[in-house]
Amino acid sequence: MIFRPEAFNRRRSRGHSILGSLESMPMNAMLALMLTFVLDVAALAQQRGRPVVDASLGYRIVLTDSGTLLRGVSLAWDGGDPFGSLPKRIPTAVQLRRLAAEFGLNTVHLYLEGNSSQNPNTAGSNVLDADAFVDATAEAGLYLLITIGCNGENGSIHDLEFAKDFWSIYAARYRDQTHVLFEAHNEPALYTPNQWTIADWNAQLELYQTIRSNAPDTLVLLGSFMGFAGDPTFGVNYLASNGVSWDNAGLAHHGYESKAGIENAIGIMQSSPDFPALLNTEFWPGDTEGQGYNSMYESRLNGWMQFQWLGADDDDLDLFRSKITAAGTIWTPDDPSARWPALGTPSLPAPGAWIGLYQRDAGRFVRVGSGTGGPLRVDRVDFSGGPAADAFRVDYVGSRTFRLRTTTGSYVRSGGETDLLDASGTFANATTFEWIQVPNGDVVIRAIDAGGHLLRWNASTRRILPDADDGRDAASRFAIVTTVGEVPDPIVGDPFFGVPHEIPGRIEAEDFDLGGAGVSYNDEDATNNGGRYRPLEGVDIERTTDAEGGYNVGWIGPGEWIDYTVKVRGTFPLELTFEARVASLSDGGRFGVTFGGVDPLGAIDVPRTGGYQVWNTVSRSVVLQPGLQIMRFFNRGKTSFNLNRFDLVYRSCPADLNDDGRVDGADLPLVLGAWGACSGGCSADLNDDGEVNGADLSLVLGTWGSCS
Repeated sequence: MIFRPEAFNRRRSRGHSILGSLESMPMNAMLALMLTFVLDVAALAQQRGRPVVDASLGYRIVLTDSGTLLRGVSLAWDGGDPFGSLPKRIPTAVQLRRLAAEFGLNTVHLYLEGNSSQNPNTAGSNVLDADAFVDATAEAGLYLLITIGCNGENGSIHDLEFAKDFWSIYAARYRDQTHVLFEAHNEPALYTPNQWTIADWNAQLELYQTIRSNAPDTLVLLGSFMGFAGDPTFGVNYLASNGVSWDNAGLAHHGYESKAGIENAIGIMQSSPDFPALLNTEFWPGDTEGQGYNSMYESRLNGWMQFQWLGADDDDLDLFRSKITAAGTIWTPDDPSARWPALGTPSLPAPGAWIGLYQRDAGRFVRVGSGTGGPLRVDRVDFSGGPAADAFRVDYVGSRTFRLRTTTGSYVRSGGETDLLDASGTFANATTFEWIQVPNGDVVIRAIDAGGHLLRWNASTRRILPDADDGRDAASRFAIVTTVGEVPDPIVGDPFFGVPHEIPGRIEAEDFDLGGAGVSYNDEDATNNGGRYRPLEGVDIERTTDAEGGYNVGWIGPGEWIDYTVKVRGTFPLELTFEARVASLSDGGRFGVTFGGVDPLGAIDVPRTGGYQVWNTVSRSVVLQPGLQIMRFFNRGKTSFNLNRFDLVYRSCPADLNDDGRVDGADLPLVLGAWGACSGGCSADLNDDGEVNGADLSLVLGTWGSCS
C-alpha cells in the first residue's frame, strides 16, 4: 500500500502544540487542559532555526542555529526493545524545558515508529503523537531528531517499503519545520561500516532519495552504524557518487565500539572537507564516566545523543546529570538561563581586553616563559598587567571563541594535545580557544583546533597542555582578572549548583557539595540506598511525602556527615533562627551543625515523629558570621533519622518597620517619607493619594516576603 502524506490532512497551526492528538476530548476537559498547558509553556523559547553543516575548520561538523553542537537524550515511541516494552508517555512542557534549562541539552532523539517483524503497526500510525512532539519541542526551543526504530531487531531493515512509506509521510509533513531533522533508519545493517554491503548502501540511497524528494531542505543523517570503527570512506564516496550531497546531510553513528576505534573513524572523516559531518545518535550511558564518551565527542566536535530517558522518566535525567558530573564533561548550554554544566549566559572579557589568567590549582598566574615565543608558565604570584609577560589580549573570532595575543604581538598556539602552549604564533596560525564559564565565575578553556581538549597545567613542569577532559578538575580551571595587583578570592568548597547556598535562605538536604566520599560527605556505605536524585553518590536519597514534595536524605546513621558550602550575607553577624525538617521512628536521635568549623548550636535532639516520612521541625537561635564557609551537618546521636531541608531565617526583622510581619512597599515610606507631591495627572500615583511613595510601589511589587 502506498501512503500519501496529503491524506492525513494535518490541519496544523503554530498554536496547535501538544493538544493536537486530543481532538475527541470533551470541551470542558479540553479547556482545563489548555489552561494548564498555557501556564506550563508561558515562558518557553521559540522554534530553532535549521542546523547547518559547517566546514570552516577544514572538515564538516553539524552545528545548531547558534553554532553549538547537538546534544540530547532519546525517547522511544516505537514500542520499545522489544516491541511493547515501553509505554507511550509524551513529556510535559515543563519536562522539555528542563532538558534545556536544567540539563544543558538542545535535542530530543525520537524513535517514532518501529520497523520489525514483531511490530504490527503500519507507517504513519503515530502521526498525531508526532505532531504533538514537533510542536512541543519547537515551543521548548529544542531540536527533534526523528528516526525509525528496530524494536531490538538491530542490524537489518525489516521492511524497506515500510521505511520508504514512513518517510513519504513524515518528511513531507515536517519539511518546513526548521527544528526537525531526520535519521534515515536506526542500525539498518550489521556492525561497523566495514561489514556493510553494496545492498546496504543502496538501501541508504533509496531512503535518502525518498526523504529528499519530500523534504529538500531538512538535514538528513544516513548510516546509523551499530559500531563506528574501521574506514567508512568507501561507503561515503559511493553515496556521494550516486547523488548524496554532504552539504546538508551527514553520517549518524553509534558508540558500541572501543573508544579508540571511534576516534580513529572520526579522525578519518575529519581528514577532508569532502567527507560528511558526523553525529553520534546512540551510545550506552555507562560509557559516559566509564570511558569518557561524552568528553571524547566534545573534544572531537562531534554532537551526541545519549541513549537515556527512553520512557520520559526524570530519574533518568538525574542519572544523566550524575554521570556527566562524575566524568567532568563540560559545555556551554544553548539556553541562556542554564547553570549546568556551565553558564548559558557567561560573563566574558570584552574584545581587546588585556587580562591575567590565574590558574586555580596552582594558585599562580600564567606568563610567557623565557624569550618572546617561549612556552607558557604558571608561576607568577600577582598580576602586573601592562607590558608584562603575564598580560594577554583577547581577540575574538566568534561569540565565545578567541585567540590570545601577548604583549610582544605574538599569539598563543599549540600543535595538538601533546604540544605545550607557547607564544610563537601569528594571528593566522594561533590556536582558537573557547571560553566555558562555570557558575562560580571561573572559566574552562577548550583548545578547539589543537586537539579539541581542555587546557590543563602540569604541576611538575608548571607548563600548560591542551590534553584534559575533566572540566571539574582545578587543574583546568582559570580565573580572569583585569586589575593590576588583583588576586581572585579563594574557592571555598565545591557547591552542587556551582555557587554557595545563600543564608538567610533554604537549603535542601540533597543539594550537598560535590567531591564524594570523605570530601563532601561520610556515609557508612558507598550505595545510595534510595537510588534517587544523585544515584552515583553514597548519600542515601529518596522521594519524600513531606508537604512540598521533592527528596530527602535518609538512613542517616551515627557518625555520618554532609557538607554544604554557604555564604552568609552581609557584613555584620546575623541573628537567625535555624530550622531543620526531620523524621524519626525512634528516640535517641541527635545532630549537630558547624559553620566554618565553629559549633554554635550544640547538640540538637531529633524527636520521635512516628515514622520516617512523618515530619517535624526543630529550631534553634544562632548567630552566624558573614562570608563563605562550610556548613557541616552530622549525626551525633545513636540512632538513624531522615532529613528534608534546612531553613535559616531572620530571628528579628529590622526591615519590617511597621511591624506587620512582612517586608513590603508599606515599609518604605517610614524610611523615605513621601517621595513627592503628584499634581496634574501622575501615572506613578497608583493609589491616587496625590503622592508618589512606597504605598504605590507595593501595588506594583506586591508582598516581598514574610519576616519571622
